[in-house]
Amino acid sequence: MRRRRRLLLTAATVVVLAGGVPALVLTGALESPNRTRTGSAPSSATAMAPVGSNVKFAYLSRQHSNRCGLQAAEIRAHPDQHRLQGSCCSPMDERSYQAQVAALRRYAAIPQIPTDPYDIPAGLVKELLHDRATITLSPTQATTYRQAMQRTPEQGPCCCHCWRWDAFEGLSKFLIARKGWSATELARLITALDGCGGRHTDVA
Repeated sequence: MRRRRRLLLTAATVVVLAGGVPALVLTGALESPNRTRTGSAPSSATAMAPVGSNVKFAYLSRQHSNRCGLQAAEIRAHPDQHRLQGSCCSPMDERSYQAQVAALRRYAAIPQIPTDPYDIPAGLVKELLHDRATITLSPTQATTYRQAMQRTPEQGPCCCHCWRWDAFEGLSKFLIARKGWSATELARLITALDGCGGRHTDVA
């Protein structure tokens, strides 16, 4: 009973100090169940901000549904609408992020290519994983793939053999086999899709 009185007294004191506004509103005691790991509560408006905008960068830089070592098998268990967001290694760099998004806009007509390297739906990842498993490159096409990867900053589809490696290998197979892409164009795309974070100086 004494404890209850103390709690009521504390609540009343907060209400008085706040000028009569309910304390739960001021203190944030009713927290959103969708808070990120950093403690910020994302709003739908923030999450849906334009790709490449300052607001979208601020939001994605705090997300961790993408992480280093996340494997393709785990992605297959996610609903298609689940989004892999944030950097897997180093903190995101805003200028590099905006340059990457700008570079990806030239491929807007190809739905298999993500529009944002740090915000990719699981449904698209599953499609690219399917392409990796089902498309077989000819010897000439395989050479194109190897040459393209040698020209990327990570010397491959990603810095480590994670879900991004497998998914973007599938994307590469699709673009080479179905679209006739060259090694130069593919290397430019894979560079723009880099999701490891940090500063990128070779995005064109």
